[in-house]
Amino acid sequence: MRRRLRVILTAGALAVAGFAAWEMAIHYAPLPRTIDDPPVATPVLEDRHGTPFAVIPSATMRAATPVSLREMGRWLPWATVAIEDHRFWEHHGVDFYATTGAALRNLRNGTIISGASTITQQVVKLASRREGRAPRAKVREAFGAMKLEQHWTKQQILESYLNRIDYGNRRFGAEAAAQAYFGKQTADLSLAEAIFLAGLPQSPTRLNPWQRPNAAMARYRLNVTRLERQGLLPEGASAQELLAHPPNVSRNDPPSLAPYFARMVPTSGQPRIRTSLDLDVQAAAERMLKDHLDQVGGAGVGDAAIVVIDNATGEIRALACAGKAGQSAINSALESRSCGSTLKPFLYLQAIDSRAFTAASLLPDTPDAISEHYEDYDPQNYSTNYLGPVRLRDALGNSLNVPAVVTLSRLGARETFQRLNRWGLWFPQGFDAYGAGFILGNVPVRLVDLAAAYAGISRGGQAWPARVVPSAPVESREAASPEACAIIADVLSDNSARLWSFGNASPLDVGPRTAVKTGTSSGFRDGWCVGFNREHTVAVWAGNLDGRPMGELLAVHSAAPLWAAMMKHLYASGDHPLPEPQPSEKLHSLAVARETGLLPRPGEQTVKEWFLNGTEPRENAASWYDGSGALMLPKEYAAWCASPQNRLGAKLRPGKLAILYPREGAVFALNPHLPAGQQVLPLKSSWPNCEWFLNGKKLAAPEVPLTRGEWTLTAREAGEEAVARYSVE
Repeated sequence: MRRRLRVILTAGALAVAGFAAWEMAIHYAPLPRTIDDPPVATPVLEDRHGTPFAVIPSATMRAATPVSLREMGRWLPWATVAIEDHRFWEHHGVDFYATTGAALRNLRNGTIISGASTITQQVVKLASRREGRAPRAKVREAFGAMKLEQHWTKQQILESYLNRIDYGNRRFGAEAAAQAYFGKQTADLSLAEAIFLAGLPQSPTRLNPWQRPNAAMARYRLNVTRLERQGLLPEGASAQELLAHPPNVSRNDPPSLAPYFARMVPTSGQPRIRTSLDLDVQAAAERMLKDHLDQVGGAGVGDAAIVVIDNATGEIRALACAGKAGQSAINSALESRSCGSTLKPFLYLQAIDSRAFTAASLLPDTPDAISEHYEDYDPQNYSTNYLGPVRLRDALGNSLNVPAVVTLSRLGARETFQRLNRWGLWFPQGFDAYGAGFILGNVPVRLVDLAAAYAGISRGGQAWPARVVPSAPVESREAASPEACAIIADVLSDNSARLWSFGNASPLDVGPRTAVKTGTSSGFRDGWCVGFNREHTVAVWAGNLDGRPMGELLAVHSAAPLWAAMMKHLYASGDHPLPEPQPSEKLHSLAVARETGLLPRPGEQTVKEWFLNGTEPRENAASWYDGSGALMLPKEYAAWCASPQNRLGAKLRPGKLAILYPREGAVFALNPHLPAGQQVLPLKSSWPNCEWFLNGKKLAAPEVPLTRGEWTLTAREAGEEAVARYSVE
């Protein structure tokens, strides 16, 4: 009796010890560190309205779209449990019946042919990223599975499995598989489709539905037969019916629209990313881009790109690139290319904002004007024709090279170059690498950056980079005043200001008031067209990515037609014309003489011009004309005046402006015998129409009464000035 008691007690103690050891093994079994990490998702990109247009793959996944178990509907979770682990809801992580059976089968065959892993064990394996069937690893997975069952619900385990498992063709998770093979969500799968999908993870490569459809369908039929034999088919389901009507597998790749834009979107770990893209505008851009290349491809244009930016936000609404050979791996909107004349608006904007110039300032457009400023730099106008004296408005509108370089020299080339950074325009090298030629386009810029800079002008000088995600933070810079931007926008939208270079039937005239600028790089390698209305900025580049020239095609032909097509589309979609400047305490308009930009003579033809308050002209244009009415120009126009291009009949102003009487240092004495009113000093100069100032006060006539003291006499005409000092004793 005592011996039996000792045996019973010993057996009980061993059982308790074994149970305790078992529980401790489960308790201390390590779970993979990534077990609690959410399933990896390939981000789905949505346009601004929430429509998906692209999925960003990873190195190992083409598509993965985790969803909750509740969102997977009825059939796929049921089919997965029934086929993979039909005692899933009863066991505690390890199915000992299945494990024993698998061990016996493996022993009989002398090799591992069955693993009997439960869904819980596979979740542990997926989290540990283990490959192969090593026995030690299987033991760790078994204890890890039992531990996981103590921490997670069955629903959590099943959801994790269905979101992580490989269904072939780099589709991970049930939702991605349902979309790929049936073009629908898991919740919408039929029973047959669910059974088909549930069988694929057993061997996703061997059962690949696209590459080995017969093998995949054979596995479907096998699973249907097994479910019927095991009595697991749901009530009302017939194996005969399921076998007679197998599911129709199709190929449904994730959306892949706007590929160049999609590659610019930073992935944030979110499964769905709302972007700035507008699919309607994008589709129009791609269609117009193809049509444009079909039209100009024969003229040597092999590649082109277009960017559309929302002015208010800086968000990219469309970005399309194309070439005659089809899509390239290169995003040409992000390629740095020589920018032609597209930087000139920023030069003149700085000139006006600094109050050094106005839109009415007279600038020389002559072959020799630059030689006074740069000895080793002598750019010419493309047409080799020169207009002589031009107002800044016409110089910019007609994109004249010489006035731009003259303006640059007066502002300071290095400072102007550096100020372009305020607009988000950055260059690979510093100013010394480019010199003054940067203003005519020998510097490379990116189309997307140029579009953002022009959008900054439309916002009144508030500049920030283009954005692809609306939620991205904005770091705004005040690059110029709103008033100066309004003047430049007015110039760029003035079709009459570009008639000399572009004519009446230019693609730049789209009807409604729209600001626009073109640029053609040296050697006809790049054509640009950038402009904006009230809502959008559109920028176009055309050329060849391999650097080949486009024949002799100017930007007005290589890029402007595509720009115009998009602008007209935007107007048809509800955009509004650019508003005219509005008078304010800092900005007002004034009628000026058409030829000189000065205060008009009586009866002279005038034009309306806008000025920052305090910068309007004070000089009357009369001082620029001789008695016969001929325009008198200073010596910098000498060669032009003598050339056939002198369409104005202008004459060279004789000599240098000088005060002929009184001479510098003259001393006069009052005559005590004459009344003071009769003692008047007549004033004479080398030019006929001077304005006279005595000690800074303007005189009404070219004479001054003799009054004791020391006096400073100033003569001014046509921007020139002469000074003489005299005294009266």
